[in-house]
Amino acid sequence: MQDLKDKVVLVTGAARGMGRLHAGNFAREGATVVLTDVDEAALAEAVDELLAGGFRAFSFGLDVADRDACFELAEKVRSEVGCVDILVNNAGVTECYAVLDLSEKAIRRMAEVNYMGYVWMMQALVPDMVERGYGHVVNICSVAGKVGTAKMGGYCATKFADIGITDAIRMELRGSGVDFTIVNPGYVATGMFEGGKVPFITRWQHPQKVADAVIDAVRKNKAEVCVPRANVRLVAFLRGLCMPKIIDFVFHTMKVHKSMDDWRKDECRPF
Repeated sequence: MQDLKDKVVLVTGAARGMGRLHAGNFAREGATVVLTDVDEAALAEAVDELLAGGFRAFSFGLDVADRDACFELAEKVRSEVGCVDILVNNAGVTECYAVLDLSEKAIRRMAEVNYMGYVWMMQALVPDMVERGYGHVVNICSVAGKVGTAKMGGYCATKFADIGITDAIRMELRGSGVDFTIVNPGYVATGMFEGGKVPFITRWQHPQKVADAVIDAVRKNKAEVCVPRANVRLVAFLRGLCMPKIIDFVFHTMKVHKSMDDWRKDECRPF
């Protein structure tokens, strides 16, 4: 069981939603938390809340899509806070439209934040972990990285990529002392999927449940966790049979293909 006290934990996309909860959870475990986000106003509020609670917290504005900015941040955190022990790649954006209706801007932004941002942060921080022989990376992926679904094609593609590259780097660094955890939430009520409707076999997951699962996964060094466990694993199993028409039939029967028909973009989000 890993002790998180005095560890330095960096969370991307930490100004709101699950990212903010991840930072709070690690802070309560006694860690020093570094919060990053592109929304610097909301980020300042999140850090002030942690500082008011007596926790050790730092904030840095960051757009993870900018590779140079990720490397510059790594140097700044190392000099001003200390070496990062745990990286939580959480930043994410979505546009829930049919594949043929997705704009070039939407496709590029999802790829740059949801996938490339994860890669840039790992490239910026993991080499130092390898040199020290210790570290942990948590990549927030999704059930959407296990199976594609209608109106979420662009988002699903990035999450498939996140799972694939996490599997690859875990194998590459086996025995290095750096561990990796894939986290696959189902439908999470963070506002990111406002207007969506969950199929009758599942329900909206509270983001705190996912944040708690992350803490447990890091402490117990789990390679992959699913929230909710049964539903996400069932979907992954069915897709793993390499019979996509079965998934098509099941999803249409349960109306999964219509779950994002009424999705609404949150215009208040600065990304």
